[in-house]
Amino acid sequence: MIKMLTVHTFEIDDTDAAIREIQEQLQSQGGLLKNTVGLLFCYLDFINAGTVEAVCKALPFDTLGCTTLGAAIPDAMGDIILTLTVLTSDDVEFHTGLSEPLTEEEEDRVVKVYRETAAETQTPLSLILIITPSLYNLAGDMVVNLLDRESRGVPIFGTGALDADTKIRTPKTIYGGNAYSDRMPILLFSGNLAPRFFIDSVWDHNIHTQKALVTAAEGNRMITVNNIPAAEYMKEIGLITEERLDLLFVFPLAIYQDQSALPNLFIIYTINNDGSLTCSTNIPAGSLVHIGSPGSGEAINSAKNITNTAKKARGEAALIFSCFSRSVILSNPQDEMGAIREELKDSTFPYVFIYSGGEICPAYNEKGVAVNQYHNYTIVTCVLSPRAQ
Repeated sequence: MIKMLTVHTFEIDDTDAAIREIQEQLQSQGGLLKNTVGLLFCYLDFINAGTVEAVCKALPFDTLGCTTLGAAIPDAMGDIILTLTVLTSDDVEFHTGLSEPLTEEEEDRVVKVYRETAAETQTPLSLILIITPSLYNLAGDMVVNLLDRESRGVPIFGTGALDADTKIRTPKTIYGGNAYSDRMPILLFSGNLAPRFFIDSVWDHNIHTQKALVTAAEGNRMITVNNIPAAEYMKEIGLITEERLDLLFVFPLAIYQDQSALPNLFIIYTINNDGSLTCSTNIPAGSLVHIGSPGSGEAINSAKNITNTAKKARGEAALIFSCFSRSVILSNPQDEMGAIREELKDSTFPYVFIYSGGEICPAYNEKGVAVNQYHNYTIVTCVLSPRAQ
């Protein structure tokens, strides 16, 4: 079994008070078991003030995490908050690692940190959790595909580090209290664990029938659409304007590689000087690109639905990650967090919810097999459950 303890602090500048709050809350929830690890998610200011480093150094276990623009646990929620989720178990082992900078040789370095961390495990892996840095050269699906191949299909769950808001470009990953802009923390689970996964996304009826052909692409750079620069095409359809660059984060883009399958949703990271667009996933030339139109009501309803589904799974705890683009369409970003807390208010089911810069979660195929995938514009959940006896 896994026991989840969830604690928090709003103290940014007073590190002693933050440590005291964290320790008191942990003590009130009972002792730690044989194996323990911490997941720390926070607003950027907690790093700048030194609070993250101080809190992590005061803990007797490894901690990894990232910045986010909002987090919720059973006892608290907010944007300017630090949450610590402690996983502790007698029959599940946790092994952590940190990659070298992924600004170059990124594929080799992703593989290296996985192999080095996996070498420490004594039993077969049951789950891989990763937190990816936000780098223009690092396509999320590339990382997932590499680890899927190396692990031979072990389920991969995770998130991308997120900015403090959509206009600030300083997302950080966290490992051992230190913050990084270019390194990937990894957490491997082995032992008595059978995780279950749930995804809610923008489905076919939310995707416009208007479509265009990606006529040139390289990796995660979309070069031309309908034989014109990709940025020019996006301007023609009104997705890019001089006044509203934030529209890039509001309307999902969908790539269809197979018209019989659900689309791969993605976001645009940046507009390049040559008119190309750097995207969150690899963009195959010859694929069809569509524009989506999610609504705020859909975001709230999907959050409620996935929360109820996770609760009914009867696991021991849940990790819930929601794309930050979903928060952009809400009048109040805390509405989604509030909806989840409301659904779980009468439950003893522990959880942590954060806004994500890219969701990593397996999807079940028609045979019920979990297939590792990278997503955007989704809300994903990993329910931590023991293996059936």
